[in-house]
Amino acid sequence: MDNNTLNAAAASKKARKEARREIRRHEAAESASTAKELGIAPSAINVGASKSNANRPLPAPPPTLPPESCSICLFYQYKEPAWKSKEHKAALNKVMEFATLYNVTGRGRCAPEGLNCTLTASANDIRAFCYALRSWDPDMFDATDFKLEDGIPKKNRFRTFTLRKVDELVGYALDGIRAPSLNRHAGQHLEAPDYHKQMQQKDTVIIDVRNAYESDIGHFKPPEGGAQLLDPKMRTSQDFPKWLNAPETKEKLKNKTVMMYCTGGIRCERATALLNQITDAEPEFQTKGVVMVRGGIERYLKTFPEGGYWKGKNYLFDKRMEQVPGKKTEEALTNDVESSCCLCASPYSQYRGQHKCAMTIPSSGKTCAVPVIVCDADDCQKLAVDEPQMLKCPLCVKGYQTPDTTPDFVGQKRKLGLIIRGGTDLVTGQKVDCNSGFNENPISQRLFVGKLPLTITASKLRLAFENVKCKVESIYWIIDHGTHAFYGSAFCQMASIEDAKRAQGLGTIRIPDTFKKKGTGKGRKKQQRTARIAFAPLREEDKLSPVSCFEPEYPPVGL
Repeated sequence: MDNNTLNAAAASKKARKEARREIRRHEAAESASTAKELGIAPSAINVGASKSNANRPLPAPPPTLPPESCSICLFYQYKEPAWKSKEHKAALNKVMEFATLYNVTGRGRCAPEGLNCTLTASANDIRAFCYALRSWDPDMFDATDFKLEDGIPKKNRFRTFTLRKVDELVGYALDGIRAPSLNRHAGQHLEAPDYHKQMQQKDTVIIDVRNAYESDIGHFKPPEGGAQLLDPKMRTSQDFPKWLNAPETKEKLKNKTVMMYCTGGIRCERATALLNQITDAEPEFQTKGVVMVRGGIERYLKTFPEGGYWKGKNYLFDKRMEQVPGKKTEEALTNDVESSCCLCASPYSQYRGQHKCAMTIPSSGKTCAVPVIVCDADDCQKLAVDEPQMLKCPLCVKGYQTPDTTPDFVGQKRKLGLIIRGGTDLVTGQKVDCNSGFNENPISQRLFVGKLPLTITASKLRLAFENVKCKVESIYWIIDHGTHAFYGSAFCQMASIEDAKRAQGLGTIRIPDTFKKKGTGKGRKKQQRTARIAFAPLREEDKLSPVSCFEPEYPPVGL
């Protein structure tokens, strides 16, 4: 390097050091004033921990760290409009390149809509990785809140680095054109002290947007007279849009300030945007605002090391397994335990052994598979291994069923101008195909089923619905008026409106004994074909007789 380059690097390093020093001074003063305002001891709050690292220098590593330790970094960043196919591939390659260069391990998900990672490395290497992302794409990653924690025991370090290419960062089934716009509808971010204050307010509800098994071992407990806690009782994140769309949920949220929280913030980004999109599209359903805690529970617990309004443990998806308030006593943590062993019912709050619920969900016919708690008693551990069919999660014990109607994502986006003339989705940049707007139709007992294989039969289609506990009364193959040929669509008259709603809520059904190949070369895999479902109320011209439809075992082959 020449002298000019070295001088520039030294000047940049000095500027970052001065910026950090000024930030620390400001945060110390803010902590003192906030503690006084909340009526708590100065030691019970660390305002600096609530601050985002976006658009500012990352905190420097501590001067002394245990020799056998590492650092962990959690971050996510959405991209809107989404990456195109080539850009998505380039992002995957670049992140892999940086991980190799800086000896970073961990796991991540890379979708057209962005990047989500949990990483481990040395304190200096993890920061070098973050700065490399910022240098590569400053417009995107300067705004990323890299959440860093140093001094983690080395046993919690990931062994390797894996980055999965996925369609969606969080499994809400809101990928592609169904994704709500963060640019237009994202919720307001509140830093932990302001979020804490909001929990004290009336006419406020607070929603845990994590899965039920996470909520079981820890959740917020707002003060008496403050916010009302709502638990969506989700087995998976795909349940959330259905719960949010339920009339009873909307009634609880109507004319209230709605707070949301999750582990690190990523699930709240889409969840708050979805609620704001629904209220924007439905004038009769309005809230007083939608907010989320910046940095999630993880930042809140570092800001309030004695716990604040948090009760229990924060479930984590890395080798640490859970997070607890740093200054909360063991006795207080024990008193917080509300969860119990699913076999002996003794109080317990650790998920160990990857035990899962063996019950069948009546509405879908699928195995529940929600993680369950089994305590460390020898009898319970032996029973869980020898007789896993005995394992039952709290939701199945109560017989809880998820609401079955999904919001009309595409119809709402059309109404709000997020899908513009010509069918281009402003969130993803994708063209909306002719099958994407079906859910704009009102609820009906008749369903449209599209993207069927040409080898479909009436028996296979009925069986596909029976596999998800839905009964078909009759099937009409839809044919082309000109050629009289079948192109993969049908109307199904369901046995009841409940059957129709349950099937439509799934969005798709798997067709038995039909497969398509996915991928290229040796990596090609067989994947079971799925068909798309939407309500299809009768039109005036259909009411006398569906002239263009047939009902034999096999669809027609045309002229």
